[in-house]
Amino acid sequence: MGARERGFSLIEALAVAGVVAVLVIVAMPRLAVPDTLQARGAARQLAADLRLTQRLAIGRRANYVLELTPAGGPYTSYAVRREGGPAEPDFPKVVPSEVGVTGTQQFTFRPDGSATAGGTLMLAAGGVSATVQVTAATGRVAVSGP
Repeated sequence: MGARERGFSLIEALAVAGVVAVLVIVAMPRLAVPDTLQARGAARQLAADLRLTQRLAIGRRANYVLELTPAGGPYTSYAVRREGGPAEPDFPKVVPSEVGVTGTQQFTFRPDGSATAGGTLMLAAGGVSATVQVTAATGRVAVSGP
């Protein structure tokens, strides 16, 4: 083999650069998380933690609270705790910074699964919004939105 056969030709280098450019163009939209997914994901997580709060109240036969902070909102974190007690393990949880959360600050569930009061949380990311609603009489947690 001579010295001329060792490297890549200009055409080979351009072909590889073109293939890499096409792969980047195809992959970029998939790497960015759209606002719809941010709002939907945060709403589903909050709803799941509200249902957890309800299950803890039923299972441990005590009032359990999900409380969002800071007071007055927009909320940036929340914790689940027994009424008057410390936060449960794995709490507090942080709301993604891209998602704005407003609405009812505190939800309390009784041992029968009902909530002391109903309430609504509104979540927004970009121009997309989702809503989490708690019904007082039944403690039902529902998510609507994107």
